[in-house]
Amino acid sequence: MKVIAVDFDGVLDIPINREKVNALFEDKNNFIVVYTARSYSMFNETRLELIRLGVKHHALVMEKIRADAYIDDKNSTL
Repeated sequence: MKVIAVDFDGVLDIPINREKVNALFEDKNNFIVVYTARSYSMFNETRLELIRLGVKHHALVMEKIRADAYIDDKNSTL
């Protein structure tokens, strides 16, 4: 299984990126982790925002994790 870490801020606010992440989610060989540098006190708010945006994911973490691939606003395009 491939772990794909997707940065929330600067990536998932763009509709086409959400569509591409959702497509990656459908591949059962991928495990999608949304990560953010937001404070842990914002976990529930961030989780609800992901639901509102319709972003399919397996996990949400409030820190950058070790992953097979990173999608963020600094080094990768979807």
